[in-house]
Amino acid sequence: MRTHLSLVNQKLGFASTLLLLAADSELISVGSLRCRAIQESILLHLYTAFHFYQRELAELNGIKMPELIDSMDSLVNGLNQLGKQPSEVLELQSICAEKGSWLNQLLNQYKLIFISPPKAVEKKAFVQEGMIELVDVSQDTIEVNAELDLKILAEWLNEFKALILRHRETGAEY
Repeated sequence: MRTHLSLVNQKLGFASTLLLLAADSELISVGSLRCRAIQESILLHLYTAFHFYQRELAELNGIKMPELIDSMDSLVNGLNQLGKQPSEVLELQSICAEKGSWLNQLLNQYKLIFISPPKAVEKKAFVQEGMIELVDVSQDTIEVNAELDLKILAEWLNEFKALILRHRETGAEY
């Protein structure tokens, strides 16, 4: 039974439905709270589809408990234990790691949802002339090339669907 395939399809369907709703709705103005809520909801469904797609690949490749797969690393480790390196997983790894790729951007935007806004740094009232201010650069930063908007989310959805369909068609041939 391929339950993860159904979950992937369901989450992509939810994201598609929300995109259609947002495009059709007169109640959503760009930058509004409703618009941001729909954008983040679409993003969460895309991320969840990616999460379940990793489990679908685990299931297809014989990992005994695919429900334990919770990251690309755990998928790759599980497959390495079986001596497998499917091309679908290698492609996913490559797209995840490629800065600026649709999947890399999607994953980075997902991480941003959970980052608290930085605390405002108080400026000193009197800065000594000729002195350079210190700036903390030790913080890890997430590179995000694009603002979250419905057009980008639609592109990510289409890229993801195309990738999954291509992988599934290839897998059906074997």
